[in-house]
Amino acid sequence: MVPSLSRARRPWRSILPEQTDVRQALEAQRKAEHAFVERVLSNEKAPVGWPAALLLFHVGMWRERMRNVLASMSEGKDYERQPPNTDEFNDAELVRGIGTPLADAASRADHLTTELIDLYEKVGERPIDWNEAKTTTVAVLRNSYTHPRLHLFEYYQENDQPDTAIKLFEDAVSEMNTAEAPDFVMGTVLYNLATVRAQQDRKDEALGLLGEAIQHRADSKSTAAGDSDFATLRDDPKFQEMVKP
Repeated sequence: MVPSLSRARRPWRSILPEQTDVRQALEAQRKAEHAFVERVLSNEKAPVGWPAALLLFHVGMWRERMRNVLASMSEGKDYERQPPNTDEFNDAELVRGIGTPLADAASRADHLTTELIDLYEKVGERPIDWNEAKTTTVAVLRNSYTHPRLHLFEYYQENDQPDTAIKLFEDAVSEMNTAEAPDFVMGTVLYNLATVRAQQDRKDEALGLLGEAIQHRADSKSTAAGDSDFATLRDDPKFQEMVKP
């Protein structure tokens, strides 16, 4: 069992965005992606869902967009905003990635991680208009940590490797706590682990994690109220009290 490591268990204080160690966070995700590639190289045959190469192609394409945004900002230029209909946009773009070799997709995603780290350290913490992200720190972490980690989690879950999937979410809480991630990102990883604990029927842990997630992201309350991942908690008075408007 991995204990909850959120700062919410300490005397609560807001962590300033500039304190976030983005390099440390992205290096942790890089390590997870390297392990993912090593694992699938030895056992991927007929995967459920996206093949590993297509998954990393997708991750790389979104990293490239964020790289371009930071590059424009570093030059004092305006930047291209996130596409408005991401589902349709992704569907069209994924067609281009079919047949991409895993080694190529993995190498590109890895190289873009390096470029993002360097550009973020040049640009620093700034306001940004990128969907839900309002700062460069949150945008980069969502783009290149929580987004690819969710895809890796889903791949492992769909392909009968639940322990590996769960460890990704457990590690995410620890890694984001250590990196002193902004509340938006910290709330996301706590929420994700809470859903896992609920599905494992570890109710007390799930409730504790969800409570911490709500402290970091108030919108977690309304999300949890309608989330089928919390079905095992639906009749629990503590859960009902936690998510009531």
